[in-house]
Amino acid sequence: MTPGRLGTAENIPPYPANYYAGGPRPFSVSEHEKGRRVLSWEEAQSFDHLAERYDRLGELSTDPVGDWLPSILPATGRRALDLGCGAGRHSVLLAEVFEHVDAVDLSGAMVRLAQRKRARPNIEYREAGVFDVAGSYDFVLSSATLHHVPDLPAALRHIRGLVAPDGRIALADTVSKHPSTPRWWLYGGEVRKFARNLVNRGPAEAWEIFRLSTGPWLDHRVSDRYLDRDGFERVYGAAYPGATFVQVGRAHAALWQRGTD
Repeated sequence: MTPGRLGTAENIPPYPANYYAGGPRPFSVSEHEKGRRVLSWEEAQSFDHLAERYDRLGELSTDPVGDWLPSILPATGRRALDLGCGAGRHSVLLAEVFEHVDAVDLSGAMVRLAQRKRARPNIEYREAGVFDVAGSYDFVLSSATLHHVPDLPAALRHIRGLVAPDGRIALADTVSKHPSTPRWWLYGGEVRKFARNLVNRGPAEAWEIFRLSTGPWLDHRVSDRYLDRDGFERVYGAAYPGATFVQVGRAHAALWQRGTD
């Protein structure tokens, strides 16, 4: 049996047709990655061709933000917003508390996946970006999204304007000592993870996680840019005076309530 066939989820589509065309990739580190064309930054950042893979990888991975979220939510609430909702994993947690949840994402493929897999009567999924959202919300959540926004300070100011009186925000994102990570380093990390998963999860899941974590998903991760922890607290703290900061897995999170500044 080949690695590509072990543990393959039937609903995960093949790589885009043009993915293997063209010149060699920078930071290629294995035979199966050679010969693929270099994706543009916009292509690498897009989740439209990654939606099924990303969601399946989420099903096989831990979710520190999802585990943490119930502990910071109120007992009840009227309106919540999930910015960068992806396939709706956190939206459904908000829907257990709030009467209505607006869940938005720039990726149409992600939104359609959320509508298909995690529909709830009180969730409205729609394709939209941060600056497209208007209204007033009792709780605003964003996880692993805002590092994609080119003008982060402007986005944080806009989000602040969406918070209702006494409303709260929880904005979590990955932080890193380095703004970006070379492909070879990320690939090496996945090889080490594969070895651990082979022992702890067995060959089928280990191969599936490895397949999902490399290829197009590695392109996306190489294209990402992150703040370090101090930079995160400086930028978010400027937008939300009085915010508190907590570590949530590999993410750093800003918690703020209107009226505390």
